[in-house]
Amino acid sequence: MSWSRRIYIPVIVVILTLGITGFIAYEKFSAPSLNISTSKHVYEYGDVLSIKFQVSKLTSNSITIHIIDSSNKTSSPVTLPIDKTNSTITSPFPFYKTTFSPGTYRIDADYEGVKASTSFDLVDSGKIAIPTEFKSLVKTLQLGSPTDKSYAGIIREWINDGIINIPGYNQTNQAHVPQWFIKNVQWWSDDTISDNDFGMSIEYLIQKGIIQV
Repeated sequence: MSWSRRIYIPVIVVILTLGITGFIAYEKFSAPSLNISTSKHVYEYGDVLSIKFQVSKLTSNSITIHIIDSSNKTSSPVTLPIDKTNSTITSPFPFYKTTFSPGTYRIDADYEGVKASTSFDLVDSGKIAIPTEFKSLVKTLQLGSPTDKSYAGIIREWINDGIINIPGYNQTNQAHVPQWFIKNVQWWSDDTISDNDFGMSIEYLIQKGIIQV
């Protein structure tokens, strides 16, 4: 081997070493990238929001998000845990009319100062979604001796909140809920009947005068 070749090989090794070291240093100190997306572009009441986060590398164990509605009203910051570069976070509660209005929503995310956004639409398709706390309330009532007025008060609240739709509704002082319907209430509270089917049955029975609230 000539002296020039003996010099050339170590030089290549040094260059490669410096290149690898520089790349490692760049990766170590460069800011991570962040991408976010939702599982659907359009949600309806009763759906659950699911957000996917993708980061190029883990530099923190949490991401902070804000949700902004159509009127630019911003939620309080929500800190979400992540433990891998691809994480999906699902809301523990569905969309309800009592908490979300129809419209376009934007999600702003911040990960170690790196920001990203995405948006989705929430539409009122007519699907009925009843907040879960009412199931707990019904089960508590059924531990005692609930009256027609007890059930009528709950149904009246759903009407006033727009959860169920009764055109031309006028409140009555003579509450009446058929005894046979109480079994349906129990099935609904036990998740045997869906919110939508249960709510539609109430709408029908009120419009026919069978249930009076």
